[in-house]
Amino acid sequence: MEKETTKKPHSFEVSERAECKMCGVEKVISSNETFISAVSSKGGLEITGKKLKISKFDIDDGILCFEGEIDCIKYSAPKIPFIKRLFK
Repeated sequence: MEKETTKKPHSFEVSERAECKMCGVEKVISSNETFISAVSSKGGLEITGKKLKISKFDIDDGILCFEGEIDCIKYSAPKIPFIKRLFK
């Protein structure tokens, strides 16, 4: 039986620019005190700020929680595979 790859709905909730809960996160690429890079069901995510710290990441449920001083949450479009662009 084939495994279904359904995309989880993406949402996020920010409280006081200090705490954030995101749903629909597929993976965290990298993180440090000033930057978190992740992939959501809607594309890439870049979060910048100060004293950023991931408090929870549940890959099965797609939940990412982090805290710190959030300056920016930026989305990037999902990359289209080269073959699909070539035979457009």
